[in-house]
Amino acid sequence: MARMVKGAKRYVLLRGKDESGDDIVIDIFSRKGLDAAIIEGRVDEKDQVVKIDVLGRVALKNPKKP
Repeated sequence: MARMVKGAKRYVLLRGKDESGDDIVIDIFSRKGLDAAIIEGRVDEKDQVVKIDVLGRVALKNPKKP
């Protein structure tokens, strides 16, 4: 599980199909992890990579009634 800290930047890899053509691949990287994945060839130019800026936590409680 990726640790999400307010102000951190994360990179989300989105791939429609894996190498065998079956599954959708979603992965979260830090900048260092993304650079390592690119060097190792695990991330291709056809892959979609989205940069995320973590804003903080959201309380998932019931909304207050007016």
